[in-house]
Amino acid sequence: TEKEKQASAKEPWLIFTSTEEFKPREIMKLYSRRMQIEQNSRDEKSERFGFGLRASYSRSAGRLSVLSLLATLSTIVLWLIGYHAENTGLHLRYQANSIKSRRVISYLTLAENVLRHSPLILKRTALDVVLHHLARTYRSMVLVY
Repeated sequence: TEKEKQASAKEPWLIFTSTEEFKPREIMKLYSRRMQIEQNSRDEKSERFGFGLRASYSRSAGRLSVLSLLATLSTIVLWLIGYHAENTGLHLRYQANSIKSRRVISYLTLAENVLRHSPLILKRTALDVVLHHLARTYRSMVLVY
């Protein structure tokens, strides 16, 4: 049930680390970003929804390098569009559940959905402005090495 999920999300975390360089709160901030990383990784690998590089049947290192570069650049643009969509409230249109307090789909999936329905958003979105906003936000959330 929803109450059980909320209760489990509030349970304390027990995280082991070998570093003494960071305070516990800083370690928690870093660790809390793992879900976004896992969602992005899953979305990128997916044959159906992601880049599905295996489907290219490329075997040469040069060709795989180019495909990886294109996938990386695409991921960055999609991530920025997804981030922008969340900040403008567009994510609420694409969530198939009743949770309205937070985004529940990855930035990549959100961006793909937004672009599918509103491709002209690219003309109206200044990605450099979104990138600067993202950088300011993340500096306060996550330590930058």
